Amino acid sequence: MDKLAKATLQGSGQSMGLSSSGNQSNRNIYPAIVVSNEDPLGMKRIIARIVSLDENGEINGGRDRDTPTEQLPFSVPMMPNHFHIIPIEGEMVYILLENPSDNSAPRYYMGSQINSSFKLKFQAYEEAERVFKDTKFNLNKSKNSDINASLMFPKVGDIAIQGRDDSDLILRPREVFLVAGKFKDGTTDLNIDSPSSFQLTQLENSDNKEENLIPRYSQANITSTNVNIFSSRGKFRAESLAKFEINEDLKSFGELANTLHPAVFGDELIKLLDLMIRVVLNHIHTPQVSLVPTPESKELSTYTVEGELQRIISNHIRIN
Repeated sequence: MDKLAKATLQGSGQSMGLSSSGNQSNRNIYPAIVVSNEDPLGMKRIIARIVSLDENGEINGGRDRDTPTEQLPFSVPMMPNHFHIIPIEGEMVYILLENPSDNSAPRYYMGSQINSSFKLKFQAYEEAERVFKDTKFNLNKSKNSDINASLMFPKVGDIAIQGRDDSDLILRPREVFLVAGKFKDGTTDLNIDSPSSFQLTQLENSDNKEENLIPRYSQANITSTNVNIFSSRGKFRAESLAKFEINEDLKSFGELANTLHPAVFGDELIKLLDLMIRVVLNHIHTPQVSLVPTPESKELSTYTVEGELQRIISNHIRIN
């Protein structure tokens, strides 16, 4: 195919998949590259240039080829302000022209167009434009090629909002999953050192043959290195109480965690109360003399601030 034929086909929008046409005057929707996301009025408008790519993937011409950047009109977002998504300079968006015959007519945009789950932070126009390529070759790294990563990404049938950098809100059947930091920083290795997630789910025991089970129940699971649960009207910890807690991790968790009380392990507390009750009920002593030692009293004596009392409190769940 000679250069004249290529140029003719590209100009008429019949480039046979070799390039994206940015020249037709009768089109309404164009892929465009973001050149500025600075809106002096803070209305999430952007400036995007309608371009074309040649068969080598290089930006070449396009509808806005003769328009200086300072003369390009603002493009208005088509997403409501409830969703805060502002494309980054260099990314690809779709521009909708209100009047295709007038290049200065109002413009609207959708985007960013990002094709890879691994490129949510940024994907350049030249890569994003591959979505138009009619090929089965793996142009983008697929999440399905990474078994561990595929477990954490949204699946077909899920509805999700994904942040730019490793944070998701995923809606699954009868489940809401909010996660920050799925992977170790800069990798696709699962973050098992400091995972942070919040899961709400509805479950059933209908298939379990064991009797006396609740047939249906809901569950909330919070996973994090440190969990703070507090009320602005709650009882914050006095500094004098800090001496009763031995927790080396606490100095790492910031000011808020240090103003909260450690949560108590209910079963550990019941164990201590049971021990105290048995010592009281079974003690033997002569007035003015210490009680006669028993196995229970010896065990009770280990419950000091420096000893077993620390087993009763959580080092990582804070409340007020």
